[in-house]
Amino acid sequence: MGARLLAARIAAGVRIGSVIELVSDSDPELRAGDRGVVRGIEAGGTVVVEWERGFDRAIDPRQSAFRALPAA
Repeated sequence: MGARLLAARIAAGVRIGSVIELVSDSDPELRAGDRGVVRGIEAGGTVVVEWERGFDRAIDPRQSAFRALPAA
């Protein structure tokens, strides 16, 4: 794993496999309260999420606020 990818994972504040809930977003396909599972974190810092509503979408944590939910 490269240093840039490691830094992006730390900056994102979540781990792959974590369930997150969107607090706010500027993407018209997403809305506050949407939940999904983190499937990846890209070197540029975007978080790839499989949303419960049935689609995958990457979000930028610098533009889209989310919180990690406790493990079930």
